[in-house]
Amino acid sequence: MSAVPTSSPSAADLVRRSLEALSALAVQFLLGMGANLLGSPEENVGVARVVAGIVLGLHALVGIGVVVTAVRVWLTARREHVAQRAALAAFVVIVLTFLAGVGTMMSGSAWLSFLMSAGFVAAAVLDVVVGARALAERAS
Repeated sequence: MSAVPTSSPSAADLVRRSLEALSALAVQFLLGMGANLLGSPEENVGVARVVAGIVLGLHALVGIGVVVTAVRVWLTARREHVAQRAALAAFVVIVLTFLAGVGTMMSGSAWLSFLMSAGFVAAAVLDVVVGARALAERAS
């Protein structure tokens, strides 16, 4: 049985996309916290260095996936004419957050790391708004 009712396929697609985005953000957040906890690979030795490198690499790869997921949410919202502005705002926030992440990796700036955290919160809120509006559309 599907977690998202399919009475309105278009709304169900957008709900599914917003849930995908929230799931990707959750994984990204946990990997980021793991990378922060472990420190950079250069700060570690032996197995800890390898683990830190793997976690950081996964964090970067999932970051690319989060951008792709944001594009999918935005395109689905545009196609279905539901929550288009919120989906576009989520996409913009994700791109800016991704760039802050690249900047953090290059500079080690704590401020850019903070911007990544703020971007996570903003993107999560916006994805919830998109999903809620799609659910409201489905109900009407």
